Amino acid sequence: MEIPQYKAISFAQLRQAHQKVKHFLEDESFDQVTSLQTKIGDGLGLAGDDVEDLLVKFVQDNKLNWGSFRFDEHFHSEGELFSSSLAMGNLTRFIINLPIMLFNLITFNRSAISTLAYLEIDREVTDLTFRQMLTWYIEKDFTGIDSIRYKLKIAA
Repeated sequence: MEIPQYKAISFAQLRQAHQKVKHFLEDESFDQVTSLQTKIGDGLGLAGDDVEDLLVKFVQDNKLNWGSFRFDEHFHSEGELFSSSLAMGNLTRFIINLPIMLFNLITFNRSAISTLAYLEIDREVTDLTFRQMLTWYIEKDFTGIDSIRYKLKIAA
């Protein structure tokens, strides 16, 4: 784990960055950002090409650098999400599960027959939080979530 680096920032600058990034995410996703931990994928419901388009627009509109950002660490690709082999496997499982579910329904779940689990993407991703995007906006370069912490400047 990285040792956090503390940086001073004015309240006005932090507030402006918070509002700008929050409004951007809400406008692009049509969903609400409720906390710093709101995730782009899980929280706002974006995936695949939608996330990629959002991030490209975010970087270009705000003249940011990609830095160490790697899309595949944070999100599944469109190909992974809509893989034909995954879809065919789940369709096959559905066809097998349907008679089992009907039998269980008719017997009021007294049978010991269980359904097959559906296939999922086996690669874990970390997603991207509102906090990470806010730090990206302020720093103008993508950095790790734990590498920077902000403290408010005391006005003299």
